[in-house]
Amino acid sequence: MERDDPVAERIGYFDLLKVVAAYAVVILHVSAQNWYKADINSAEWKVFNVYDSMVRWSVPVFVMISGALFLNGKQSVGRIFRKNIFRMVTAFCFWSFLYTVVDYLQGVKGGNVVLQFLRGHYHMWFLFMIVGLYLIVPCLRKVVESDFLVKYFLALALAFTFLLPQCLSLIPFVSENAGSTASAIWRDANFHFTLGYAAYFVLGYYLDKCSIGRKAEGAVYLLGLAGFAITAACSQMLAGHLQEASTLFYGYFTVNVLLESVAVFVFFKKHCRISGSPGRKVVIQKLAKYSFGVYLAHVLVLEQMSRKMGWDTLSFHPVISVPLNGLVVFGASFCISAILNHLPIFHKYIV
Repeated sequence: MERDDPVAERIGYFDLLKVVAAYAVVILHVSAQNWYKADINSAEWKVFNVYDSMVRWSVPVFVMISGALFLNGKQSVGRIFRKNIFRMVTAFCFWSFLYTVVDYLQGVKGGNVVLQFLRGHYHMWFLFMIVGLYLIVPCLRKVVESDFLVKYFLALALAFTFLLPQCLSLIPFVSENAGSTASAIWRDANFHFTLGYAAYFVLGYYLDKCSIGRKAEGAVYLLGLAGFAITAACSQMLAGHLQEASTLFYGYFTVNVLLESVAVFVFFKKHCRISGSPGRKVVIQKLAKYSFGVYLAHVLVLEQMSRKMGWDTLSFHPVISVPLNGLVVFGASFCISAILNHLPIFHKYIV
């Protein structure tokens, strides 16, 4: 595999992509705020569905960036534990405690607060997942050392992480008995090696390293648009069929979301390299540095806007409210992250 961009430019597009992906995550959660409450036949729900479908790539792309950086890097196992994993643990403890306290004081959730703290808020699953990937970085580095092995790994992932599970999820709509049988056979197969986010982790490395011609690039973008169309249209049709909202086509391990994710990653690689003055690069690097804090803080901002101000995506038409609320939440979260990034200890262990 040949590298088709210098290291400095590659890092530059990673930084810009982190910022855009952070905003996309905010839009994802903003559009989902009233997704279950709205009538599936209403114009509001259809708008939520389109916005949500449009940014399903956000989390996979974050994983792909991490894969490209870690699998191409030389960090020792000890350094990964001391710096990266320890940072995830301390960040989780701080933010989970904060969310638990806020919910308790506002009487939002009852039950066992210790269990609530240990599980974390709904968006904090990402920290558990990324720690799991950090743990297997040394193993995955051995895979990507071989051009054949990385392609073989991705081929297995395409088949067993995306294609087969999605096909199996659709069988019950044809025959419930056949669906049950197929699911039982799949469980008995016990194939796990390429399942989960390791597929995106390795894919990010591969796409960063490989050379992509103009024809292949065009095909990637067309498939990405098709992935978005499938996500939105099939979610709409399935909701109409079931008469309730369904996340079946929203899953990060669906082929349609995979196509979206690849298209976005490739577009930034090919067209969003940072050029110009050193000052511009420094600004982008700062914005990228704050993206992790934005991810951790944005749900708190979103929930407080709704609880304290009564302002959510149904306050006015979602065509405007989703991107506008997204900008407000992103801006406030960015400010929180920037402040914490300039505080001793916090900048190193919390954001």
